[in-house]
Amino acid sequence: MKGSLRDMEDLCGVDPLARTFRELARAGTQSDDSSKNIPSTVGQLRLGAQLASLIGGMGFKAEQDEKGVVTACVSASPGCEGCERIALIAHLDTAPDAPGEGVEPRLVKNYDGGSIELDSGLVIDNQICPQLPSHKGDDIIVTDGVTLLGADDKAGVAVILEILRELSQDPSFKHPEIRAVFSVDEEIGRSADYIDVKKLGCAFGITVDGGEAGELDTATFSAEGATVKITGRSVHTAVAYKTMVNACEMAARFMQLLPRDEKPENTRGTEGFFHVHNVEASTASAKIRMIIRDFDKDKLLQRVEQLEMIAELLNREAGYACVSVEHKHQYANMGEVLKQHPEVLERCRKAYEAAGVLVRECAVRGGTDGSNLSGRGLPCPNFFTGGLCAHGPYECLPVKSLHRCHDAVKALIEICAGER
Repeated sequence: MKGSLRDMEDLCGVDPLARTFRELARAGTQSDDSSKNIPSTVGQLRLGAQLASLIGGMGFKAEQDEKGVVTACVSASPGCEGCERIALIAHLDTAPDAPGEGVEPRLVKNYDGGSIELDSGLVIDNQICPQLPSHKGDDIIVTDGVTLLGADDKAGVAVILEILRELSQDPSFKHPEIRAVFSVDEEIGRSADYIDVKKLGCAFGITVDGGEAGELDTATFSAEGATVKITGRSVHTAVAYKTMVNACEMAARFMQLLPRDEKPENTRGTEGFFHVHNVEASTASAKIRMIIRDFDKDKLLQRVEQLEMIAELLNREAGYACVSVEHKHQYANMGEVLKQHPEVLERCRKAYEAAGVLVRECAVRGGTDGSNLSGRGLPCPNFFTGGLCAHGPYECLPVKSLHRCHDAVKALIEICAGER
């Protein structure tokens, strides 16, 4: 099967949520880890300004701050003024892992359960996307096989925008006071730094930034980023004997000493890992960039210690301090915080049930805005969006799952207003 631009156009004509998602997906908002700007790319600023204007047109106060974060304020409906204020959070940026400009979603109608051929020649099948066969009969939004789709997290943004539209138009939709937050630079780990939890003043929040329908993320990895710097000894190869120390070789040696089985491709469930994602090397110097993940905080620190031990070993072998390790905390496992707020998770479970969604509580092998926000005092589990195979050209979004996400978020709001 193949996706069709015409079928996508037809769907958008009758499905406001799908139409909103398509318009968001078309906006280039990839974040850029190498940028020192806040936000890291101008596309995020542009989209955020458009959203602030759009939400203002709905009758709600919305503003984009100097860091690009958009916050919308929704007053409680009559009779719900005493209910706790809640936050709905999604991020504007898309991942830098695949092209994000010129995104033009296509639609696969009535998926037949087999392979989906993308325009580029790439094929999505059950090996690439194990969840795909369970969506037989669904309409599925796909890419052209060159760009990513951006369902992570334009799907979450679309759901929140649709909820805001319904709040503005339907006086029977009972709700507590709400803060809708559209963050920036989530994909490069900076977004939570730009959100003022105290200013939000919410009892709890949810991020709408998950995957397969039914997933409720109640725990995440704890995360460190690490940079290994290696200083070689570069001399002319003619006189290199017993003198040269090749930083390229040292970098290779460092990576060889990492536990072979503790890599993303060799781990699953609650197993942690080391992941080298960038290497720059010459004879004179080398730099290894990596991430370290574990659900257990103490085990994460042990992994950092392992890196330092490898550095010490190589320094002894070289006879001088040629290897150093710098590490930086990225986010913490929100599960430890959520355990202290069982009422938050109970409301989320009831929302899934009310929406007819079978809940599957997950310890997600990644992080969300909620990871750091929970640690900073805003308990913040993560709702699914329905998106699959994020961060690449195989990304896809079953339309039914997107609507189920919307229904679960709406149910949560009604539960918090005492309506369910």
